[in-house]
Amino acid sequence: RLLMKLDNFTVGKRYAKALFEYATEQHISDDIYTELLALRQVFTDNPDLGNILTDSRLDLNEKRDILAVLKPNFSQTLQDFLQLVFDYRRMYDLQFIIDEYEVLYDKANGRVEMTATTAVPMTDEQIESIGAAYLKRFSGKTATVTNVVKPSIIGGVVIDAQDRRIDGSVKTKLNQVRELLAQPLK
Repeated sequence: RLLMKLDNFTVGKRYAKALFEYATEQHISDDIYTELLALRQVFTDNPDLGNILTDSRLDLNEKRDILAVLKPNFSQTLQDFLQLVFDYRRMYDLQFIIDEYEVLYDKANGRVEMTATTAVPMTDEQIESIGAAYLKRFSGKTATVTNVVKPSIIGGVVIDAQDRRIDGSVKTKLNQVRELLAQPLK
């Protein structure tokens, strides 16, 4: 019998989907989302926590003690979920599970997270208008746009949202012209 080790991506998706489906059935997906953001902050503040709770640095009782301190900060549903993840030795995947839950939550609620990369900072009006234009062209109810300034794109904008990239940067257009000019004449 072959045992297949599942990668973090697959595991994270499965755990997040199970939690999201349960939370949705129980009408607590908003509450779980809020709790998961708080839990993410705990792991952000203590970057090695997931590994410590999974690897062999501590014995099982020491790990249980840490989990016992962490769990009471959360609802019974999330405490049970944390215990399950711990029992299956997947605490190092927890941040990935949280990220995946957020993706499912955003999709179910029509929330679009976007990054707009520009050569110079965008105004609030430009940020708002780019979000509205994206929602009109594609899908979603609300858009949160993060502006990343990267002078190397020269001008224009590169939008990343929902596994989609729209590249309207001057740098890319110049590269396309260069490639066209480099082709031999027929």
